[in-house]
Amino acid sequence: MAEIPLVMPKMSMTMEEGTFLTWHKAEGDEVRAGDVVCEVATDKVDMEVESPVDGTLVRLVAQPDDVVAVGEPIAYLSSDADDLLGDLLDGPAEAEAPPPAPAALATTPTAPPSLSTVVSAVPLARSRAVELGVDLTALNGTGPGGTIRVADVEAVTAQLVTPAAHVPHRPSATNGAPAGTGTPASRYRSRRAVARQTSASAAIPQAVVFRDLDLEAVAERRGQCGWLSLIVRAYADALRDSPLNARWTGEGSEVWSDVAVGLMVDTEHGPVAPVLANPDRFPIEELDVRLGRVADHARSGKVPVEHLTAATTTVHDLGTLGVDAFQELLNPPQATALSVGAVAPHVVPVGDGVGVRTRCRVGLTVDHRVGDCADAARLLNAVQRRLDDPNWFGWR
Repeated sequence: MAEIPLVMPKMSMTMEEGTFLTWHKAEGDEVRAGDVVCEVATDKVDMEVESPVDGTLVRLVAQPDDVVAVGEPIAYLSSDADDLLGDLLDGPAEAEAPPPAPAALATTPTAPPSLSTVVSAVPLARSRAVELGVDLTALNGTGPGGTIRVADVEAVTAQLVTPAAHVPHRPSATNGAPAGTGTPASRYRSRRAVARQTSASAAIPQAVVFRDLDLEAVAERRGQCGWLSLIVRAYADALRDSPLNARWTGEGSEVWSDVAVGLMVDTEHGPVAPVLANPDRFPIEELDVRLGRVADHARSGKVPVEHLTAATTTVHDLGTLGVDAFQELLNPPQATALSVGAVAPHVVPVGDGVGVRTRCRVGLTVDHRVGDCADAARLLNAVQRRLDDPNWFGWR
């Protein structure tokens, strides 16, 4: 049987290390693929780690409070599911044929970056890629028809990093909360993540455009639907058609083929941004339920893996805290971020007199390398046009 490492998974684009919390299985236990083996903590949330294969847990490496780099082993599994039929698909090798070369990173993208690109890979290779943070779309597989195998994934990571002997280290003043501060370790990890992200954001030339969104047209139709759900759906749909739905590559602007909104949520551990892919494709009532659900997950510290994928933009609502307007910093490689202020009645000019309209102020921050303030203004105008048409939301 092969001995397969269970590694610290990469559960967000910015995750570099995780803190091991607790084991749910003991050494010698048999596990099935999908069984929860242990729990780990990222900078923002606690996550359950599942076994990628059927097998036996033969060696535990990490212990509670160990800080482990992404891709480093936390345990080893004994399993005969080494490549999940990958070898059985190979034809007989010619006697003098050289062994296939390791998979290489693709150098030229053939299509805009997508959140749903389909690649040919054996199941265990997909699991291994998730654990090591490897983008399968950037690999050339050595299996039949270009199928990506486990060896291809591991060959690429071996080219990038020569692993040293794994020595898990205990939290210290640089890993956990400083001694004597009384700061919960989870919040301390979150602040460290925010500090790193702020440093990355500071390197981007940013511009922000503010606008008051008029919500009067949808006020009577929304029922129990939250204001944020209406704004997110209109924003995501408008962004899809905007040149700002892109990222800066160093050589130019590259357009995303999807829209994935990172919803910034305030939690006791600090800000968390679970991701909802293509929110403009959901009926408004369903989107409202989904947004509420992912926000609850974030506050509980248990965000499902499917909501820790890469976001293409961020939405942050501080209106519930009474804030009228603020600027949201960009989260690289995203080129846009939308801040949402409080929804409230406002006295505005109406004809020759005045009237009261339901409004909220939003701010759109943009990467000035991808677009300018005029692009931001046009995007916000497109959001307003959708909000002006209650029928656009397709109420049930």
